[in-house]
Amino acid sequence: MREDFESYKAELDRVRLTEESKRALAESLRRRRTVERPEIKSRRLGLGAGRIAAAAAVVCLLVTGAVAGVVASPTLRDLVFGESAGYEQSSGFVGKSVERDGWTVTITDCIGDDRNLYLGIEVEAPEGVVLDAQNYCFLECRDDFIWDGGGGGMRGLPDDDPTDNKIYFMQRYYRSSFDADGFSGRGRFVLKKLVHNFKLDEQGAGQYIEDCGATWDFGYLEVSYPDSTIRLEPNLPVTTLDVEATITSVEVSPLSVLVRIEGDSLRNHHDWVPKNAPDGWYGCIEYQEIYLYTEGGGCIPVNYEDGGSIGGGCGGGSRAEQEEPFIVLSRRLDNLVDVDSLTAISICGVTIPLK
Repeated sequence: MREDFESYKAELDRVRLTEESKRALAESLRRRRTVERPEIKSRRLGLGAGRIAAAAAVVCLLVTGAVAGVVASPTLRDLVFGESAGYEQSSGFVGKSVERDGWTVTITDCIGDDRNLYLGIEVEAPEGVVLDAQNYCFLECRDDFIWDGGGGGMRGLPDDDPTDNKIYFMQRYYRSSFDADGFSGRGRFVLKKLVHNFKLDEQGAGQYIEDCGATWDFGYLEVSYPDSTIRLEPNLPVTTLDVEATITSVEVSPLSVLVRIEGDSLRNHHDWVPKNAPDGWYGCIEYQEIYLYTEGGGCIPVNYEDGGSIGGGCGGGSRAEQEEPFIVLSRRLDNLVDVDSLTAISICGVTIPLK
């Protein structure tokens, strides 16, 4: 059965459904959830039986004629992250399209964890239009995926065929709240006016070449992806910023690492921590070393100099702050990791088993 599933898994992962067929598929999966094995954790989709069931549901729709239209679109797996266990552990299908004036924009798939979310976007122009110019962008992007702090941005993705009528983007969101529990399952998403070669003139006005001035309103997107994050509360002593504190929580997902360190010794740490961070601010969160260890003895550095994106924050760093002191180390991984292969994490020299 495994061999048969692998033979068509790649094709099924790339399908894009109409709204009618998507609703039918969602209803089929909803019925499956009511009999799902109780040992499967909340928000975590089984990667074996779950995908086979989803594939079977798609095949059922195809056989019964419920699918009004199915086309293939490259996903973030194809364009950015590659075929990997990390992609399977953190990705979900979206497949929603909006057509305006002959131009079709599709949200293909998503990848996410509690604090990071990526959407894949395909733009397809009418036949005969060649999308080969550089620096495409939408003049407006409205959404409400983030409602308690954070931000994001869109970037164009490499185009393997600059002579065709398609281009691709990736929209990234991040949440600045360290106590948040994932992104909202539904978020309104609107794109407006596709242009390229945008720049500001001497007066600060925008200059660009307009491709399509339409508005693509997706309404509320249903965003769902597996929860494969490892969450620990080790409460272990650690030396950081030259004082003794406690590692109170650790989170590791295929996309990121989040560590919280607390202790009264960190109170008013801005009095002695130098302003040596890359942005000129206090170096509270940049220089603590974090490493992930894999089966077979592999080591993955999660540090600024090794390509990891540094983030995080602190509390109780100044005398004006009354909250309990803490620092949060938030590191976004440049490459997805297979969380099932991880055996341990090292934080400031303290090694914590992940299994």
